[in-house]
Amino acid sequence: MKKFFYTICALMFAVAISKAQTNYLDSYIGNPVTLTTIGTSTNQLNQPRDLDFKPNSNELWVCQYGNTAGGTMDIFFNAGLPNQTNQLRHDSHADHFFFYPSAIAFSENGEFGAVSEIQNTNTSSPTFMGPSLWLSDTSIFARVWQGAWSTNYPLGSHIDMLHQSPFSMGIAHDTLLAYWVMDGYNGNICKYDFVNDHGPGYDNHSAGKIYRYSDVTVSRVPQVPSHLVLDKPNHWLYFIDGGSKKIKRMNINSGTFSGNLTAPTSGSEPLAGYYNYLGATVETLDSLSTQPCGIDYYNGRLIVSDYTTGDIYLYNTTGVVSILDTIVTGHPGIMGVKVGPDGHIWCVNKTENKIYRLDAALPMLDASITGITSPLVEDDLASYYSTGFDVCDGNITPTITIANNGSSTITTLDLQYTVDGGNFPVSYTWNGTLTTNSTASVVLPSAPVGNGSHRLSVSIITVNNVTDDVDLNNTMKGSFRTFSPAQNLPFTEDFSAIVFPPANWNYVHFNKNNFMSHSAASSFGIGIGSMQMNNYSGPMIIIGQKDYLMSPRLNFSTALSNTYLRFDVAYAQYTGTDNDELKIVASADCGVTWTQVYDKAGTTLMTAPVTTAAFTPTSSQWRTDSVSLGSYAGQSEVMLMFTTISDYGNNLYLDNINVGSISVGIAETNTTPYFNVFPNPANDFLTVHLTTPLNTVVSVSDILGQEVISQKISGTQNNFQLNTSELNTGIYFITLQSGKITSTQKIIINKN
Repeated sequence: MKKFFYTICALMFAVAISKAQTNYLDSYIGNPVTLTTIGTSTNQLNQPRDLDFKPNSNELWVCQYGNTAGGTMDIFFNAGLPNQTNQLRHDSHADHFFFYPSAIAFSENGEFGAVSEIQNTNTSSPTFMGPSLWLSDTSIFARVWQGAWSTNYPLGSHIDMLHQSPFSMGIAHDTLLAYWVMDGYNGNICKYDFVNDHGPGYDNHSAGKIYRYSDVTVSRVPQVPSHLVLDKPNHWLYFIDGGSKKIKRMNINSGTFSGNLTAPTSGSEPLAGYYNYLGATVETLDSLSTQPCGIDYYNGRLIVSDYTTGDIYLYNTTGVVSILDTIVTGHPGIMGVKVGPDGHIWCVNKTENKIYRLDAALPMLDASITGITSPLVEDDLASYYSTGFDVCDGNITPTITIANNGSSTITTLDLQYTVDGGNFPVSYTWNGTLTTNSTASVVLPSAPVGNGSHRLSVSIITVNNVTDDVDLNNTMKGSFRTFSPAQNLPFTEDFSAIVFPPANWNYVHFNKNNFMSHSAASSFGIGIGSMQMNNYSGPMIIIGQKDYLMSPRLNFSTALSNTYLRFDVAYAQYTGTDNDELKIVASADCGVTWTQVYDKAGTTLMTAPVTTAAFTPTSSQWRTDSVSLGSYAGQSEVMLMFTTISDYGNNLYLDNINVGSISVGIAETNTTPYFNVFPNPANDFLTVHLTTPLNTVVSVSDILGQEVISQKISGTQNNFQLNTSELNTGIYFITLQSGKITSTQKIIINKN
């Protein structure tokens, strides 16, 4: 490089921007830069190679080289803020899907792609490696399907992987589930489109498409990544060609299809397409004598890290590409580099095991959102694996934390928020005094939100009535779950609607292949549906999978001590040792605490004989279970959560969930009845057989607990008939009470 040329360019550009600075990165030009240490080995940093921020958050994810057990991810929550914490994650199957990771890249939706610097982890396929795909949901990443490699068991928490680029050294997100990859083994730039992920732990890659730009050649330098970044508005893919020590870019809209490719036998797998492209426009932007490594782009500026010297180069990419400044850090070993949400340059140093933030002069005007404190938010997707929530009245009142990162005092902010990307944002103007480095809590206006999981996006629109200098920290997003106002008792759910989950219910799950759904089977053959949990089918053994079905909020303020939960259940074991489980917990404080009220598994849950076929219950293979909820009487809200825990056994069904008071006592687990009924189902008449003649009162109640028949029987009869001709088709409960003895059975009236 010619230092004189760069100095002149830097001075000329500094003069040009002195009147109107439009990009905070330009504050690094010609100004002192301070390296602030964000993380060290005390934060479990060990050979960090790349970093990226989860979009619209302060979560910093750092991929680390690892060892023969695979790489690790060090996640920094509230990175660089006073309340920063970190957590090291290691997926149990990282020794294939995250082996010696060289780079990561987030999508706007919160998935991230990763590439590994290794030729092979599968001895039967010596070139069977390529990019992997993951969820950044911290309830899933390195949390589900964690265990040793075993045939037919899920493969950790990865959600996809394609296999035609061993020794991959860089990755950049394109759109949806598509990523650009630096293929260090074949020496090309490739585009990988996963199209549809297979869900955590599965391995169907047949939807994948690969586009190989075979004449866009690159070369790998062992142990030094060659990162990529995409300027999406202008369609330029910027990349490091490590072997030639060049900084290049490719127009992703150029190049033409020149035929299909065939994967080599050593790396073959089913794909939807494998294409060859030729003739793409490629430009060399700079050549270095030392080793370039990291690269990032923001708003017409390109930053490149130098692994050899630790220097960071700042380029202008508008018009003729030119260098603006060289930031001397004095710390060789810098690899990945990133423009953070604060507009600052962040980087990792592999040899020092550190994360640095490069701080220049404060921007004059910069407000940021540093947190959403209400509602309780998780990650950034509306479909997330968490049972947490704190919105129980059908309304949200977002509360955020704002900060002043600039040198000027902030006196007014225009804010707005949307739910699920709605077209009618809720606006609010905050007025006050926010000095440099201070924070404030802001309560935004309330808005009604329907039952279910949602995505909240809060944004700063203007600061002191103008646009501030850093826009990367002006928006924060998070997911939350809300419940509609409480429903009065009695409450019933018969799963007659095909849509699942039913109205005002919430369903939390992560497996795209085995899950709860609506079934045409119905309890005792009455009705038109039930809930089925699929513990049976699929190529993977899903032992330990938990699915959560949350009821609507129920108003127990007028409930009595004889309030019960009653439901119909059907289940058969696959073998005599399978123990699929059903648990029910209750909460009276909007999900802050839960109390277990029911737990059955295996033989105690089963209602039908063991079968190796997929279990679908007949009308006689159902049982009615009941649980006393009298202890919750008087509570303004009670919620029930039905949790299934799979043992990869057989299907489990629920139907006719009913909560309400009953007119007679009923034990949670009935003892052997002292009467029988037949026929059952019945039509116009029902015969009751007493094992011992007793003076007894017989009553029949409907599923809501309303008494519809009451009759006294003298102690001289063993058999008597009840006239049921006035009853509609449905499920009822017949109760006989003699002195202190009470027994209840389910009966079915079928007029069809």
